[in-house]
This record gives sequence, structure tokens and C-alpha cells, in this order.
Amino acid sequence: MTGFDLPPLTGFDLNGFQRDMLRGMEQNLPGVKVPEGRAPMAIDGVDAKAPAGGSFEGALADSLATVSGLQADVRAKTRGLVMGEDVELHDVMIAANKSETAFNLMLEVRNKLVDAWEKLSRSVM
Repeated sequence: MTGFDLPPLTGFDLNGFQRDMLRGMEQNLPGVKVPEGRAPMAIDGVDAKAPAGGSFEGALADSLATVSGLQADVRAKTRGLVMGEDVELHDVMIAANKSETAFNLMLEVRNKLVDAWEKLSRSVM
């Protein structure tokens, strides 16, 4: 275990984002054409693919499952350390930090979603 094996970032479709941006430009600038059916691009050797669930809901569910798995890993390692099993203290600390970072990220995403929902509900009324 290296200690920094974080889960891959999912849910960001680079090509869809670029197409949406270009569509907005296409409406304002008549000479801009939107490419259709392009293969996913790669940034720094990482392919931009759709999330496993195929939707925003799937990406959120996958992220929640990842955070839950990291928390379960911390519980198991802590229990093993307390029970005297062959668990190193630094492995427990690394797992706890990874779990805390993932949880804080999930909390920030939730806060942004709540904020967006409040702004949207204010603008509709």
C-alpha cells in the first residue's frame, strides 16, 4: 500500500463539455462548427470517459460508495490495531487521512449542490 492510491476522478466528460461550449459559440459566431462524434480526449495520459453509472446520479452514487468504503477501511484497520493484529500505525493514519479528504470533498460537493438548488429555487419564484 503506497498510501496515496486515491480513486480515479469520474463524472467529467471533457468532450461533452467542449461540445456544449462550442454550441454556445456556434449560436453567436456563424463561422464556428461543432465537431460531432469525436473520440474521447486524453489529458496527461488519462482518458476522459463517462462515469460508470452514465449519469450525474451514477457518479454521485459511486462517490458515496467510495467514501463509505474508505471509512470502512479505516474502521477495520483501527480495530485491527486495537486488537493487536499485524497493522501498522502509519497505515491507519494514512487511511484516516484519505477517508477524511474524501469525506471533505463529498461535503463540499453537497454544499455546492445545496447552494445551487437554493439559487435556482429563488430565481423560479
